[in-house]
Amino acid sequence: MSLRRHHRFFIATTTGRLLPLGAAFVLAAACGDDSAGDTSATTTDSTSTTTAGTAGTTGTTAGTTTATGSGGESDSDSAGTTATVTTSATDPTVATTTDTATDPSTGSDSDTDPITSTTDDTTTGGGGCGLCNQPNQSCVDDVCVTTCQGQQPDPCGPDQVCDVISGECKAEGDACVLAGGYQACEAKTCGPGSVCDGVGECVPIAPCAGVDCTDQGECWGSLCSCTRTIECDEPSAALLNGPFSTDIGGLDFADDCNAYMVTLRSGPDYVRRITPDGTLTTWTGVANLNMGEVRVLKRLTVPQATQKDKPLAGQIPPPPQKIEGFGEVAITYTCCPTCGCQANPPQGVARLDEQNMQNPLPIIIVAKATQGNGPFGDTAADAGPHGLTWGEDRVLYVGNSTDNGDWNTADLDKATQAKVLTFPVRVTAAAPVSPAHILVGLIGGEVHTYNVNTQTTEFLVDLGQDITSLSHDSFTGLVYAGLRDLEIVELHPFTGDVITFGKMPGKGRVAVSPSGKLWFTPVKILNNLPLSSWPLPNSF
Repeated sequence: MSLRRHHRFFIATTTGRLLPLGAAFVLAAACGDDSAGDTSATTTDSTSTTTAGTAGTTGTTAGTTTATGSGGESDSDSAGTTATVTTSATDPTVATTTDTATDPSTGSDSDTDPITSTTDDTTTGGGGCGLCNQPNQSCVDDVCVTTCQGQQPDPCGPDQVCDVISGECKAEGDACVLAGGYQACEAKTCGPGSVCDGVGECVPIAPCAGVDCTDQGECWGSLCSCTRTIECDEPSAALLNGPFSTDIGGLDFADDCNAYMVTLRSGPDYVRRITPDGTLTTWTGVANLNMGEVRVLKRLTVPQATQKDKPLAGQIPPPPQKIEGFGEVAITYTCCPTCGCQANPPQGVARLDEQNMQNPLPIIIVAKATQGNGPFGDTAADAGPHGLTWGEDRVLYVGNSTDNGDWNTADLDKATQAKVLTFPVRVTAAAPVSPAHILVGLIGGEVHTYNVNTQTTEFLVDLGQDITSLSHDSFTGLVYAGLRDLEIVELHPFTGDVITFGKMPGKGRVAVSPSGKLWFTPVKILNNLPLSSWPLPNSF
C-alpha cells in the first residue's frame, strides 16, 4: 500500500512549534553528499543507497554512508555566530546585546543576532558573575550569559530557531540543529531531546542521552550527538545468510553487534547467535513448539557526546556504566490452537539462560493458544504471543498471552507476571522508544503508545495495514515498521508523522542494527529469501 497522507517530519518530540525534519535533520548530504540511488536492498556488505524522498524527508540522500557526489550545501549558514554583550550602566541585572555578530565564513557582519540574556551580579560583594549556576548559563568576562535553551517563548528571530545542542540561535536549514517546542510535565516542561515520562520527569530520547533542567523546571536534551557512533559492525551479509539463517523467522541485534535469530519450522525450533567474527552458537527450544520473535534488551540512545564548542557546566559525558540486563535475550514460543503442538510445557515467552545447560530457554510468561489472521496471512506465523519487547526497566512485555489483545508483563527483578490492559484487537508488534514509552502495533495497522509508568495507552497513528514488526533506531529515534503489503514506513514515535521508506522483497520483518543498517528478515517458511539491508542516516 502507499500511504495516502504523507506528513512533514519533525525532529522535535514535544508539542508546540516543531522544527520540520527537512530543516533540522539534515543528513549526510549536508556534508557534501548529493548522491542518489535506488531503494532496492542488497545482500552484500556494501548496501544500496535509498532514493531521496524515500528513506528520508529532505531532498537529500538519506541512506548514504559515503559521499559519491560532488558539491553539497554550503555550511556558511551553519557556522555559529558570536556576539559582544555589554552590561547596562543603569541596571546591573539587565544587559543589552550589541549587533557585532560576524559570519566566520565571510568575515563580514551577519544579520544574525544570537539571543542571550545576561546578568552582571555584583551584589555578592566580590564582583564577578555571582550566582550563575543554571545549565544554560556560563560566566563570560564576569558576565553571566544565558543561552536560548529553556527559554519560552523561543527568543530567536523570526527566521531562526533555538538549537538546544549548542544553545545558539540558528537558521532552520543549518546542519546539526535540534529545536522545537516544550511539553508540560507537571511542574516541569520538556523541550527538544526529551519527553515527559507521565509522572513529572523529563527523560532523554534520541539523539540525546541526558536531560538538563533549570531550577524553574525548564528542561531539554543534553549529551546530544549529530553523528552516529558506530562501535562495532554486525556480522556480514554472507555470515547472516549462512547456516545462521536456516528456517529463520525473526532477527534482532545486541549492542555488541551479536545477531540473534529464532526459527519457524516443523519439529523442534532453535535460537541461534552469530558474532561478528562468525562464531555460531545454537540452543534448542523446549519440546515441539514453534518460535515467533526474538528481542534483545539494549540501549535506547547511542553513546553520545556534546557537540558544543564551549560545553556548559555539568555536560561532560559520564563514563559508560554497565546497565543490568543489557544484552539479555527473550523469545516467544507459539503454536496455533489446531496445529497439534505439545501442550506441556505450554507456549509463552522464554528468556535465554546460557548458564543453564539443561534448560537454556525456560518459559517465564505462560500463554494459552491464540490465533490471528495477520500480519503474515499464515496460520502458524500468525499464532500465539506477538509484540514481544523489553522495557528499559528490564520488564518484558508481550501481547495475546492470555487472550487476543491482552498486554502482559514479566518483571524479571520482581519475578512477577501480570496482565496490564487489553487492546481492542490482537497485538502484532512492539518497540520501546523511551525509558517510559513503548509503541504497540495492532492488527489492522493502528499504533498506540503505552506508558510503563502510568500503564495507560494513547492512540498515535493508523498505518492502514497489519504491522509485521517495529524497530527503533537509537541514533535518530525513528521507528521503522514493516507492513503486510511489504511496504516499510518511517515513523516518528511522538508526533505520529509517517513517510514511506522502501519495500520488503517478501513477507518478513525489519530490524535496525547498531552500525546503522535496516535489515530485512524473511519468514523463510513463507518465502525463502536472503537477508538484505539498507543504510540509515549517519548524521543530521
